[in-house]
Amino acid sequence: MQIKLLLASLFAFATSGCGGSSSEGNIPIAPTSAEQTYTLKVMPSDSVAGLELSWMNNTATLEAGNELDFTAKGTSFAQPVVSGIPDTMNCDSTLSNTTSLDYTLSIECAADVVTFELTTPYLYPITIRYAQSELIVDNSAVSVDASMADDVEIMQLGGPQTCHVTKRSNVTYEIACRPYITTYENDKVYLHFAGQDKQLLFDNPNKERLLASENMWFEEKVWFITQSDTEAYRLHSVSFDDGKVGDRVVYDITPSSIARSGDNLFALSSSPIGLYRWKSGAWQMVSNLLEETTLQSGFVANNSDLYLAAEDNDDLASKSYIQIINGQVRGKKAISNQISQFSHAPLFDYDDVTFSIGFGRDDQLLINVMDSLPSARDEAIFSLVNVKNATIWQNKNNQFLFTNSDSGVEQFEFSRNDVQSTIAFDINPLTQLLPDWVGGDLDTLLAGDFVDTESAEHGVLKYLRHGDVELFEAQLQTRLNTTYPIRVYNETWQEVPRFANSNTTKITPIVSEQGFLLVYAGDTASPEGQGQLWALSAEHAVLIKEQVLWEHYISKNYHFDSISQSYLVVFSKEENEALTFAID
Repeated sequence: MQIKLLLASLFAFATSGCGGSSSEGNIPIAPTSAEQTYTLKVMPSDSVAGLELSWMNNTATLEAGNELDFTAKGTSFAQPVVSGIPDTMNCDSTLSNTTSLDYTLSIECAADVVTFELTTPYLYPITIRYAQSELIVDNSAVSVDASMADDVEIMQLGGPQTCHVTKRSNVTYEIACRPYITTYENDKVYLHFAGQDKQLLFDNPNKERLLASENMWFEEKVWFITQSDTEAYRLHSVSFDDGKVGDRVVYDITPSSIARSGDNLFALSSSPIGLYRWKSGAWQMVSNLLEETTLQSGFVANNSDLYLAAEDNDDLASKSYIQIINGQVRGKKAISNQISQFSHAPLFDYDDVTFSIGFGRDDQLLINVMDSLPSARDEAIFSLVNVKNATIWQNKNNQFLFTNSDSGVEQFEFSRNDVQSTIAFDINPLTQLLPDWVGGDLDTLLAGDFVDTESAEHGVLKYLRHGDVELFEAQLQTRLNTTYPIRVYNETWQEVPRFANSNTTKITPIVSEQGFLLVYAGDTASPEGQGQLWALSAEHAVLIKEQVLWEHYISKNYHFDSISQSYLVVFSKEENEALTFAID
C-alpha cells in the first residue's frame, strides 16, 4: 500500500504524519509577515532508500540511514513532500520542532512484501530460505510477505554456479550468480568462471589426473574422478554452503566412470566391482550383473538412457546390453548371435522401433531389431556391406542412422506393413559431396574428407547440420573468415574414454561434443605454418587462439576440457593451462 506524504496544512502534517502520529500535538507556526530562515533535518530509517523529498525549493533522494539538513527562506514554513513510495510499503513520519524555525522530520517505512531479484543472467533456478519460507528465484523477481527476520540463506543453486545475496534495503535483496565449469590445470582442480577467473576446488597433493569427461553437477554437488599413477580411481564430490564452496568428500568405491540417467547418478566401480547408484546420501549397488558378465564398454549414452555392452562369462558369443532407461536399471537385453563385435554406438529409436548396431564375422554392419522376441532376435537383422563409418543423428523426436560406404552416404530405412519409414531430410546435397566420413553427435551431423600427412591423419570439415540448419564448406569458411580448409582431428577431448576390453569398434570416427568441434583454419604447408584455432558449432564460432602452429594442432596439443551451456574450456598442453571462453 502506498501512502503519499502530501498534507493540506502543516497542522495536518504534524498531526497525521503521512498516516502515522506526531510526537508534538501543536507545533508553533512562525510569523508570516516577514521572510524567515527555516531549517529542516530529515532522518530516514534504514528502509526508505530511494524515496524522493521536496521542501521549499530543496529536493533530494533519500538514502537509508543518511541524515540530511536543509535551509530555506520564506514567509512561512512549507510542508515537506515525500514521494516515490512503492505500493509494497507503508510509511509513517514524525514532524517535530525545537523552535518556530527549526524542524525535524523522521520517516519510518515498513515493507508489506520483500522482493528477491536476480541481477545476473538467469541460468538455473535458485532456492532460498527467508524466515520460514523457501522461495525459487528464476528469471523474474519473487516477492513474499515481509518478516521480522532478515536472514536469507541459499538452499539450492540449481546447477553449476556460485551465488551470493546482497541486502540493498529492508525490502530488496539482490542475488548475483556466476556459472562455472570444472577444469584441471597445473595438477590442481579448479572452478573456472568467465575469462581466466578461477577458484581452487581441490589442491591435489598427490598429483592425480582429473578425468575431464567424468565430472558433473548432481544434487547440489560437483562430482569428479581422479586417477593416480597406479591406475587407481577416486571419486570426489564437493558440496556448497549458502552458495559457496563447502566440503569435499572421497568415497569408498573406485569408479572409472559416472553418468546420469533421469534423476539418478550411476557409477561403474572396479573395486568393489559393480554398478552403483547414488541414493539417500550413499552409493548403493543396484546390480550384480557385472559378476556374470565382462563389460565391453563404459556408459554409452543416448540422451537420458545409458547402455553397457557386455559378454556372458560362460558364453562369449552371448552378447547383451545392460539397460538404464530414464534412471531405472532394466537388466540385460540380448542381441543377435550374428553380431560378433559391438559398435561404440547406443541403441537408438527410429519410428518407435529400437535398434542396436554391431558387426558380423565378415565385418558387415548389422542392425538388430531389439523390439522382437528374444527367440526371433537372432534373425531380426538388417545387413549392410562395405560400410566405412556411420553415425546416429536425432531431430524432432526421431533418431536416424546414416552410413557411409563406397557408394556414398545413405540413411538407413525400413518398411513396416508396407509403410515406408520416415526420411530425415533430403540427403542428395550431402550424398553429392562423396565424403570420406560421417560423424557428429546425436544433435549434430558432420561429414568431410580424410587427409593423410606425415604426422597424422586428420579430417577436413565439409558439412554440418543441426536441426534444420544445414551448412556446407563455403558457409563454414565464411563464418571463420577464412579460405583455408577447416581441419579437425579425431579425438578432441583431453581424456578419451577407455573401455574395459577392446572388443568394441568405434563406428563414428569424428565426434563432436554438445555440437562443438575444435578446428584449425590456416597454413598446413609446413609444421611451422600458422593458423587460427576455433570452437565451431552450428550456432557459434568462438575464436580460441591466433597464430597456432600447425604442428601443435596436428599433435593434439589442444583439447576440449569442459563444455557447459555458458562456457567452454580448451586445455593447452603447450602452455599447460585451461582457456575459458563464454558462449554467447
